[in-house]
Amino acid sequence: MNDGDSQLASARTTPVPTDVSVSTPSAPADATLGHIGVAGVTIPGTLLCVQEIVAECARLQGRPGAHPRITMTNPEHERNEALMLAHDWDGLTALMLESVDVLARAGADFAVIPSNAPHFAIDRIQQAATIPVVSIVAVTVAECVRRGFRTVGVLGVNTTVEDGLYDAPLRAAGMVPVRLSTERQHELDKLLHDEVINGPQTPTTHEHMVNLIGDLVDAGCDSFIAGCTEISVVITSEDESPLPFVDTTRLLAHVAARRGLGLEG
Repeated sequence: MNDGDSQLASARTTPVPTDVSVSTPSAPADATLGHIGVAGVTIPGTLLCVQEIVAECARLQGRPGAHPRITMTNPEHERNEALMLAHDWDGLTALMLESVDVLARAGADFAVIPSNAPHFAIDRIQQAATIPVVSIVAVTVAECVRRGFRTVGVLGVNTTVEDGLYDAPLRAAGMVPVRLSTERQHELDKLLHDEVINGPQTPTTHEHMVNLIGDLVDAGCDSFIAGCTEISVVITSEDESPLPFVDTTRLLAHVAARRGLGLEG
């Protein structure tokens, strides 16, 4: 079931800002809530997404604990990582569909995948899935359009950046994608894997990330995409960043929250 085009259109017409507080209509207290499925990949990014869904639902409803049912599943990260490093998108599709099937059988109305690199396979996943699967790329590019970004840096792990997950979608929307130099990109990949995904942050993790964002400033970027769901574990808001950015983790969570509350289709 392909849900990409509808998600892009929805995000353009009813955007969910990640950097400002807006007045948003809340769902009626007696409304039937949806069932959100979360097909996780890395534990830090997945947990942040779930926490943000809960927080956004509370904000939208004006009371704590007022969120839909959330079902989360997460296969062994080693399996995902091996398939992505091998660019085995057929294998990754099959693995992600296992997760989506778990969510569908649990009663989820739709699924989100709080990880960027698996979205190289999103078209195949959407076409084969039995429930809609939201595209993190579609909603992210729509948010860049909404905010008027023009020259957009893309930060993420090597697979996401070097294989150009966001390059064509950004260009199609009239923006210029920019990436770090090869040396600095590999620094970022190591930082994310060693100090966020697979290990604890160190006293220098935050400063190192800010310095890497500084490279995008020097390259003429007016913004960037946090194209790894763990970047926003380190840089938690635009107050900590030299550039405005789209927090893909929180944006996806906000879309899921609104959809789970019946505020958008």
